[in-house]
Amino acid sequence: MMNRPVAFTLCLAAAFCLTGSAAAYDIILISDSLAPGVAGNDHCDDTLVAFLEGLGYTVDTSGMDKAYREGENPFDDPAKVAALNDAGMVIVSRRTDSGSYDSDRKNWNELNNPLLLMSGYLTRGEGSGGRWGWTTGGSEDASLTETDVKLFGLGPVESFFDWSGAPTPGQAPKGVYLPLKDGSSEFDAAATVFATFDDYAMMALIPEGTDLDALNGTTDKYGVVGAPRGFMGQWGYDDPALYGFDSFITDGYKNAMAAMVATLIPEPATIALLGLGGLALLRGRKRS
Repeated sequence: MMNRPVAFTLCLAAAFCLTGSAAAYDIILISDSLAPGVAGNDHCDDTLVAFLEGLGYTVDTSGMDKAYREGENPFDDPAKVAALNDAGMVIVSRRTDSGSYDSDRKNWNELNNPLLLMSGYLTRGEGSGGRWGWTTGGSEDASLTETDVKLFGLGPVESFFDWSGAPTPGQAPKGVYLPLKDGSSEFDAAATVFATFDDYAMMALIPEGTDLDALNGTTDKYGVVGAPRGFMGQWGYDDPALYGFDSFITDGYKNAMAAMVATLIPEPATIALLGLGGLALLRGRKRS
C-alpha cells in the first residue's frame, strides 16, 4: 500500500495539472450553514458543496444546519451515526463553532472513515483547553495580509488567497486561524505537514492509529485516530451576508484541497495517474 505522505504529495502535484476527475465516494459535509435550497440567510457553504460536486463527489448535506452539534446528540442518533459511517469521508467545514463540537471529540476522532477538518479552532489540544487534540496546544490568526503558502517537497510557494478585492484591499476581512507556529502546538511526530502559511501549519495529514491521548498526556479523552485525518486551514468566512467558502481563495487553494480529498478517498483515475508519474515526484517532508 502506498505511504500516505507520498500519496498526498503525488495527488497534490497531479491536482495542479489536472482538474475535474470523477470521484468514487460520497462525502458528508458537517457545517453550521444551511444546506443549499433551504430557506434562510446563512448559505456560506453553498459554494463548498458546489466545489465538491464539481470534482465529481456526491455530497450528503444532512450534516449541515448545525445537525451534528453536540446539543443535537448526533452520536446517540442511529440515523446520523449511519450517515457518518456510510460516507466515503467526512468534511468538517471552517463554518463551525468549535465549542459546539468538542464534547464529542472522541467520537469524531475514532470514526472509522477518513475526515478532513478545515477549522484551526478544533485542532487545539490540551495545552489550550482542548478541542479535538490534533495538536498539543493552541491556535491563532496568521497574518491578515499573507497570501502564499510554502509547499514542502513541491518547490515554489503557491498563492492560496487573493485579498485584492477585500473591503480593505490586500487585507483579509478575518484571519486564517491555524495551529500556533511558536513550537507550543505540535502535531504528533507521525503526522506530516505539507504546507505552511505565514509559518503556521496550513495542511497536514495524521495517520490512522495516532494516539491523541499519548500526544496530549491525557487518558481516554481524545482517543486513537480511526482512519486518516487531514487538516486544511481556511480563513473565517462567517459573515453570511457577504462571504462564502470561495471568497478570496485561489485556484491554488482549490487544487490543493482537491488533492487532499483525493488522498483521503482516492479514486481509480487518480491511482492510475500516480502510477504513471509518481516516481518523478518528491515526498513531502515532515515538519521539524
